[in-house]
Amino acid sequence: MYDKTKIHLNREVKEIEKEINKYIDSDQKTINEACQYLLSSGGKRIRPLFTLIASQFGNSYSKDVITIATTLELIHMASLVHDDVIDKSDKRRGNPTIAKKWDVQTAVLTGNYLLSQSLNAVSTIEHPKLHEHLANGILEVCIGELFQFEDQFVSNQSITNYLRRIKRKTALLISLSTQLGAYSARADEETVNKLTKIGYYIGMSYQIVDDILDFTSSEKKLGKPVGSDLRNGHLTLPVLLRMKQSPQFKNRINELNAQSSDETFDALVDEIITSPELQKAKSVSNQYLHKAEKLIDSLDNDFGKKMLREIISKISDRNH
Repeated sequence: MYDKTKIHLNREVKEIEKEINKYIDSDQKTINEACQYLLSSGGKRIRPLFTLIASQFGNSYSKDVITIATTLELIHMASLVHDDVIDKSDKRRGNPTIAKKWDVQTAVLTGNYLLSQSLNAVSTIEHPKLHEHLANGILEVCIGELFQFEDQFVSNQSITNYLRRIKRKTALLISLSTQLGAYSARADEETVNKLTKIGYYIGMSYQIVDDILDFTSSEKKLGKPVGSDLRNGHLTLPVLLRMKQSPQFKNRINELNAQSSDETFDALVDEIITSPELQKAKSVSNQYLHKAEKLIDSLDNDFGKKMLREIISKISDRNH
């Protein structure tokens, strides 16, 4: 397939960073400063990595791959800024959020600017199906933001509801990364469909692990208080599993609201940390990874398969 032209991830990611810098450069001083601040605060560039890796399963490599990776990272950055506004978060990766450092209006405008620039970036690509999938993807991400807001402190939600929410919050953009990375490298339809599902399964696992780490990691590593999701009213898988197991715990969650005391939240977080439900949540995450692994085995390109397996291994390691 495409073994003869192996990509160099570090070099390509640096190229994507240059492209992102080009698109976030604004004549408006405050927006420009806010975008640069967001970019400099770090990030794993997971979506660009998946785009690059998926391109290895195509028939031709072109600048379109870099453009798609840039587009998806700009959309991701925009969603982070809007997320922080909705959650009224003070910190992101240990640093003040844009809304905290500047104000809410600047944060909303920065998110909107990043989103519009992502469309500018992708407009250079001539591939109707790619544009159709991207447009649908952005719509789903926006719906996901709305559902996350509506679900805050709603205790009678199902695990299915949670899985739909994290699909839109995280898995969708990773799935788009593998899908559009394959499309931009002109992969065949069967390969594109497999990579789309692989991205989805990995994205679901990744978010579940994130939701577990929100309880098991330290404030220093998280860059925000332990149990932040629960404190913001987001009921994640460990909480929902615990609610199914313990009526008493469910009753206490039912009484939660944004004005509940720190002591109330602390006690609930402590119960989750010592509960067997964290292990159950890890099992759900691993089930998604196993599904991804089975599909990866059916792909052709050994170099691309090796990189996908390495990413799965890293996600598994985050579990421990």
